[in-house]
Amino acid sequence: MVWFREFTLRDGRKRRIKIEEWRTLQDEMRELGITENQIFQMQMIEVEPTKNNKTRR
Repeated sequence: MVWFREFTLRDGRKRRIKIEEWRTLQDEMRELGITENQIFQMQMIEVEPTKNNKTRR
């Protein structure tokens, strides 16, 4: 299983990033190009990797 953090933004868009042990929350937000003020909700989700599963960054 692979863990992702999914951010729901105030404008309704969703952004998802793979959780890496070495990366901080601030690093994840910087990588996605979002700020704390834009976040409505965030959650951790578990995704089962498959050969056809292409994850968004």
